[in-house]
Amino acid sequence: MGSEMKELLLLFREDGDRRAEAEAKLRREEREERRLDEKRDGDEREHVRRAEAAAVEARRQQDREDETNKRDASLREEEAERAERREEEAERRRQFEARLELDRSEARQRHEQMMLLISSMQKSK
Repeated sequence: MGSEMKELLLLFREDGDRRAEAEAKLRREEREERRLDEKRDGDEREHVRRAEAAAVEARRQQDREDETNKRDASLREEEAERAERREEEAERRRQFEARLELDRSEARQRHEQMMLLISSMQKSK
């Protein structure tokens, strides 16, 4: 009976050891699973963060390009307006020069007519 008791105690101890090992293994597996879940969650959060950062950077880049395009268009428009004003000024100057030349020509003709009139008046005296 003593040896049966020892065998029974040995059996209980081995059974307890197996259960303890199984529980320890289960806890390790659960910890590993939680760690992997946390890693996946962290990786997913990092992926989302990077995607959002990339989207923000893309929006900033697009805003910069839009602003640059707007500035360039504004500069082209201003240059076109300046060129148009220069053309208008040049046209006014040409018209002024033409009127001035016409006035000078008319003044020369009047002067010549006046000189002829004076000359003919002196001859007739």
